[in-house]
Amino acid sequence: MKKTIVIGAGGAGIASALLASARKEDVTLLEAHENVGGCASWFHRKDFCFDVGATTVSGVTNQGPLGKLFKLLDSKPRLFHQDPGIVFHLSNGKKVSYRCDFEKWMQELEGAFPHLNHRPFWLKVYKINSKAWDLLSNLSSFPFQNILEALDVFKSPELFPLYPYLIVNTEMMLKFYGLYDKDYLELLNGILLISAQAHAEHVPFLVGAMALAYPQETYAPQGGMKGFMMFFEHECEKHHIKLIKNAPVHKIDKSVVSYHDEKLAADKIILNVPYWNIPDLFSDSEQQTIKKELIKTKHAWGAFTLYLGVKGHFQEIYQQIHLNHEDVANYFVSFSLPHDRDRAPEGWQAVTISTHVEVTQWIGLSPEAYKEKKKHFIEIILTDFKNRFGISETKYITAGTPKTFERYTFRKSGYVGGLPFLYGMNPLSLEGHTTHLQNIYRVGDTTFPGQGLVGVVAGAFALDEQIRKST
Repeated sequence: MKKTIVIGAGGAGIASALLASARKEDVTLLEAHENVGGCASWFHRKDFCFDVGATTVSGVTNQGPLGKLFKLLDSKPRLFHQDPGIVFHLSNGKKVSYRCDFEKWMQELEGAFPHLNHRPFWLKVYKINSKAWDLLSNLSSFPFQNILEALDVFKSPELFPLYPYLIVNTEMMLKFYGLYDKDYLELLNGILLISAQAHAEHVPFLVGAMALAYPQETYAPQGGMKGFMMFFEHECEKHHIKLIKNAPVHKIDKSVVSYHDEKLAADKIILNVPYWNIPDLFSDSEQQTIKKELIKTKHAWGAFTLYLGVKGHFQEIYQQIHLNHEDVANYFVSFSLPHDRDRAPEGWQAVTISTHVEVTQWIGLSPEAYKEKKKHFIEIILTDFKNRFGISETKYITAGTPKTFERYTFRKSGYVGGLPFLYGMNPLSLEGHTTHLQNIYRVGDTTFPGQGLVGVVAGAFALDEQIRKST
């Protein structure tokens, strides 16, 4: 059997390991931490279990990446469909619930914005979203790494109508459909920031349509991210994947991977490692070549996160709050399921709150300045959150910053959320899954231009297709 080593047991690494096992390869999955999941992991505080990030689950239909993976495994975790998928609180005081049924969603929008004609735009969004997943399924290689791979799109002429939406941005489409309204733009930018990591003016409409459709299919797993990742850990065991935790890799020399005092040889190495971290894994000569491949100027976000237990019974568990504060434009709230005793005691819920921040504003601060900045962010978010939701009792308030993510996830500078595919970007400028090093591949949120678990699992399938095509 061919030996494959996957480095990093986040969503893309786990999916890549399971797909390698399906190719009848002998698979070892190395994880630097005590828990799998990466940025979609978890931690405990007494009798509460907190998701590391405000993570949702989507793409579980037969057409979606996670749905395809569940079908391959012939098993799936316990998931609860959320309707509304997300509740949005706009800075003007309006509350808009993203309903899963199209007509109910139109009623929500018409109630909040009665002067606008929403239907034509959203019909276009859902049509493009459906066809975009078909496009990804029909491409044998994405991201493209040369012009020949790009020409592969011509094998699916029925999908040609999608390509013009790569050369217009989402903001242009809002103007075209007469929806360029300040409050409407605030709502859509909030949705886009969650799943596309950028605002309407910077997101190609092909990507924007997929991002805007995402809250229609939102699920919460039993046990949160711990329950979700334990399902995958069990599947790895069932498929004879050797999972080694607390095993940070410190060197890759051709086909040999070193961690602690151990060395493992492989026929194939898959790096589920952020691209900023990759050069440090190789020798000096290889580092220089790899650094030339990686474009360091790409923008990525950091996150400020707040974790706490609250006394309450909140049924609408995913909510985004728009403040338009100069430091906190908006924040995303993820309550645990009210009935989920794996995450919180009776009458309580575990809460993860997350907001995008610029990493450069946190790295390099003096200890005093860092402490003050952290305190400032906690006060802004916690004051609004408690007042807005009528929270009277809390437990175990803990905050995380880019420095926290760098410390616990080893992601350089604490960059999280992946690299967005921005308007005007050349599709050939994406690094892609292959490297100049033979039989060494990349996956993860800094490789495939998709966000969250659904994006990185889609990337794992794209790599699997490339490997199968080349063997």
